[in-house]
Amino acid sequence: MIIACDTSSAICSVAISHQGAVFWENQAKGGQIHIEKLSLFLKEALEYCKSIGTQPEALAIAIGPGSFNGLRIGLATMKALAVALNLPLIPIPTTDAMAFGMMDKFDGIARAVIYSHRNFVHYADYDFSSSKSILTPEFSYATWDLLHASHIDHYFGTADRGFETWLKETEALEVQSKFVNIDSKASFVALLAESRTHLGQVDLDELEPLYNAVYEAKKWVPPQF
Repeated sequence: MIIACDTSSAICSVAISHQGAVFWENQAKGGQIHIEKLSLFLKEALEYCKSIGTQPEALAIAIGPGSFNGLRIGLATMKALAVALNLPLIPIPTTDAMAFGMMDKFDGIARAVIYSHRNFVHYADYDFSSSKSILTPEFSYATWDLLHASHIDHYFGTADRGFETWLKETEALEVQSKFVNIDSKASFVALLAESRTHLGQVDLDELEPLYNAVYEAKKWVPPQF
């Protein structure tokens, strides 16, 4: 039995899976929702496990790419829970989890897309043509006008904020016409983690979010009076 969380997007979700089935799930969506809901959802998940007379064998987390603050909050919370319960923590790339949710819907090459900031997106390509297993690909980071490629059969991800606006523009037609919207969520993380228990980490010092981009602090500018 695995308890998983996903705080990599505007959705905060926690789920419990066991032997390929989702037993329990809760989620909420909104700005700054992770700091408010994550601990509450995890408490509810642990109470559910207790109510059916079992204990989780591992924890899992969507490790990124995704929201900078969301990833930090999620990982810090799950590390603390892993230490408290003496359980391994399984890191799952966010795009892997989304690809897992699309396995039965695609054939060919599909590009997972996660909005970053301004006109930048994270993306990764998955080959659904020869295998139905999810293999972690290389991650890329670029402006959204570079997303289109002739060999890509499908695009998928969460279309939100500026990326959603761009998808409606004429210049995005080649991407928009092949785009399928899917939310990243903990149930996908939990189910995929069942096949990756060998990646569970007990020594958590080196486990960091998969930011996939270099974030630089803005230079402080003194106020003008």
